[in-house]
Amino acid sequence: MPLEMRSMLPQMRSVAPRENVEPPANVATRGLIEFSGLEKRFVTRTKESVLALTDINLKIAEGEIVTVVGPSGCGKTTLLRILAGLEQQSSGHALIGGRPIVKPSPEVAVVFQSATLLPWYTAIENVLLPARMQGEVVSKHIDRAQALLAMTGLSDFARKYPRELSGGMQQRVSICRALMRDPRILLMDEPFGALDAMTRETMNLELMRILSEYQKTMLFITHSIPEAVLLGDRVVVMSPRPGRIVEVIDVNLGRPRDVNIMSSPGFASVCSRIRSLFGPDIRAHGPNF
Repeated sequence: MPLEMRSMLPQMRSVAPRENVEPPANVATRGLIEFSGLEKRFVTRTKESVLALTDINLKIAEGEIVTVVGPSGCGKTTLLRILAGLEQQSSGHALIGGRPIVKPSPEVAVVFQSATLLPWYTAIENVLLPARMQGEVVSKHIDRAQALLAMTGLSDFARKYPRELSGGMQQRVSICRALMRDPRILLMDEPFGALDAMTRETMNLELMRILSEYQKTMLFITHSIPEAVLLGDRVVVMSPRPGRIVEVIDVNLGRPRDVNIMSSPGFASVCSRIRSLFGPDIRAHGPNF
């Protein structure tokens, strides 16, 4: 298991997953990713059962960018971990390409809120880490690593250590590392949440450019409604725990997009629609909502 994934071990013990993980024969699977009737329960240290997710039904087409927004504790990250193969659902089905998700897959790469770079490795060594962990000859992958760093404007920083990079640069390295194995699906768990507003805006534009070039399917978790609308083809709005999908909203703003679209009436309309789904307690969390 990649080192960055080990840092995401759950703080609560999962309820034992169902023995039968095969989807029923009559489930018609369309699209690359499908959640059907998915539910997830945890057991706390005090033996209480906590329902984190319930009745999750969602299909994501290949090449689609789906963003997920909701209050803290609504199960956004749990949903992502199930898709990454780091958690098993308690009931229901989670499929990639019509196959049940039972473990981490090389088809799926994860970028976390923290860049989780190894401090004793340079930027290019961190990008090459997936090849090293697979026991492959690292020298065979140097050209690809250099190309990824060049694509993100980091060629001059390839031999720098994480402590010598800004937060935005560290996350670019993390994205390069995720793309190193050419995954089919990119999962991003609030990757820009710790960055300042200007850097976050820059990273959003950078991510859209990368996705346009590499044509990846992406599930992007965020607390920011504007970020969700700027990036997504669709926005999944989730309720407070237990997390349910309140609504899936199409973002019909065309592509390519830039920050100027955020001042358009269409952008404001989608943001307003999402905010209307949350009550005053949610909006009190701050300007992101």
